[in-house]
Amino acid sequence: MTLPLFFLLAQVATPLPHHLPHPEALPQPSLEPPAGYSLSRLSVADRAAAKIAWKYFERNWDQRTGLVHSVDRLPWTTVWDQGSALLGIHAARQLGLMTADRFQQRITTTLGTLETLPLPPSGLPHKAYDTQTVRMLDLDMRPDPTGSSGYSALDVARLLGALHILRTHYPMLKPQIERIVARWNLEQLVQDGQLYGLSRDRRGRLQRVQEGRSGYEQYAAYMLQLWDLDAAKALRNPAVDWIEIEGDMLEVDQRNLTNSGASNYLTSDPYLLLAMEVGLPQSLQPQVDTLLGVQEKRFQRTQILTAVNEDSLDRFPYFLYYNVYANDQIWQPITAQGKAYPHLRFLSTKAAFAWHALKPQHPYTQRLRQAVQPLGDAHRGYYSGRYENARYGNNVAVNVNTNAIILESLLYRLHQGKPLAQPR
Repeated sequence: MTLPLFFLLAQVATPLPHHLPHPEALPQPSLEPPAGYSLSRLSVADRAAAKIAWKYFERNWDQRTGLVHSVDRLPWTTVWDQGSALLGIHAARQLGLMTADRFQQRITTTLGTLETLPLPPSGLPHKAYDTQTVRMLDLDMRPDPTGSSGYSALDVARLLGALHILRTHYPMLKPQIERIVARWNLEQLVQDGQLYGLSRDRRGRLQRVQEGRSGYEQYAAYMLQLWDLDAAKALRNPAVDWIEIEGDMLEVDQRNLTNSGASNYLTSDPYLLLAMEVGLPQSLQPQVDTLLGVQEKRFQRTQILTAVNEDSLDRFPYFLYYNVYANDQIWQPITAQGKAYPHLRFLSTKAAFAWHALKPQHPYTQRLRQAVQPLGDAHRGYYSGRYENARYGNNVAVNVNTNAIILESLLYRLHQGKPLAQPR
């Protein structure tokens, strides 16, 4: 879905209208963060967390291509992960973790790579790339020179959202960003108001498939809307039912693994990202409040701190979606193929940070935030989390999404709940 399916541990200028002044006569935009926004305004714990999360980028940014590894020291990435990387770098600049010159060097390198990114016949970014050579790869890190792995509408939507935030905050980057996006056949992402990707079927043939379930589907549709693409059904009319969990009612997608071939994951990530990046629509606020509430109720019932999310793991199967609900099961971590691994339930570091950013005065999110503060390696970045089963200890996988979302959440807190997409 939104992240790689497998992690293998040891992806002609337009002339100005005559009535506009010449660009040199206009005030030149600055790469400096707005006055009053800096790391010093955060708490001691948040400053320490920001510096640890930024270590991931210092270790895993490729200076030749500007791409960031999906997993620590693994030269492979997905399009979703590069969206996360761009937002992590943006947040780091806004927090004052790097100078304007350093930011300009990094972002110029990355955008230069995206402007010449190899594209498959579909004309949309491929699912995975080599971060060192920018060659197309499949999801198992094997060369895929013809782009036979297809593309993900959800992944492309996240990258589009990140590019929109960059063009909003740094107007000097807008022309290049719009040249990048102009190369992509975006109209292929939407059909009959729904999101469509391109994937291999069981016989290895590429076929267009509807992508996204309630939550992820809406997140992606909002990102596409930033680029004037209207996935109306995905945005406003997901096929949902109501289910009781921990005594509360939550919306769940009717399309599950049995009747559609894809799981109806109900987890934290899409709602948290939507809130921090563009803002939650009022229609989703009750769902988000209840989603946090049932996780708190599970803690009260079991005394197990609960912050579910999709995350990479430090052991097989290397990536799981930990859900409040999916495929008629509650509190179950599953693979993209729907196989459950109940012994690998985990507390998600990025979910804990993001929930606390959204609701900093809530006693439960404060407890989550305190629990994950120690889960960082000062030389590598933050771990994915901690297993609920104490004998497994910490989930020491280190990846771009965890560390980027930590930086996003700290910037969101610094901006006192103002979404990243809004210019300061």
